[in-house]
Amino acid sequence: MSRAYTFADAVYEVVPYINGKAIALDLHLNRLCRSCEAIKLNADISIAEKEIQELAHQVLMNTNGYIYYQLSRGTDAIRNHLYANDLAPESFGYVTLTRKSNNHQKAKIVPDIRWGRCDIKSTALLANVMLMNQASLEGFNEIIMHRDGYITEAGSSNIFIVKDNKIFTPPKNSHILAGITRELLLKNFSQSFNILEEPCHLNLLTEADVVFLTSSTKGILVINEIQNNDYSLNQNHGPFIELREAFNNFLETAF
Repeated sequence: MSRAYTFADAVYEVVPYINGKAIALDLHLNRLCRSCEAIKLNADISIAEKEIQELAHQVLMNTNGYIYYQLSRGTDAIRNHLYANDLAPESFGYVTLTRKSNNHQKAKIVPDIRWGRCDIKSTALLANVMLMNQASLEGFNEIIMHRDGYITEAGSSNIFIVKDNKIFTPPKNSHILAGITRELLLKNFSQSFNILEEPCHLNLLTEADVVFLTSSTKGILVINEIQNNDYSLNQNHGPFIELREAFNNFLETAF
């Protein structure tokens, strides 16, 4: 029995492709390696890279998509919390084309009920699934999670909050999965656009000019409306418009 099925004993990556080119593949492989090390999964990342490259042949030039790639610890003869040290890791992956969403993004604020190691890109995402589907039943298509009033992240994305000429994002810790898109923004645009890693209280949402999400599949995605919140999107916020344009140009040319 695969431990991916019985225990979600697996980690994964989502590698985006723009115009047929992989975006930050090295950063995704490095994070996959860190996730494997965190759960003591002994996997050869060079094999993972080769398998991802083989999948990439399905991504045609001038098309946008992503590769989902998963590594699990292997299979047990019988379900057991304790795993044998000689298990052979098993891999799984697929390719899909993507289109950026233009849907009105309406977010519900919810307590973050996930486990304490959200920094590991684990396939154990049941809490996310529960929260996002409950929000969907209530007419929302996104969630903003918090712990004791301090924002962690969205359902499957990192969050940024624009206020005046500053952009805030929660700091990297075990309560968030630090995304590659987030990392690219911080590394390349922090100084020119005054992006700060700071604890973000829910009150900041009310004061925000723009709230946006980042992920490998969403890129930069603006939140239009937040449940029971006076947040009002400023669609003409100059610094944010400049940042989004600069970042999209960066993705088109840097890789």
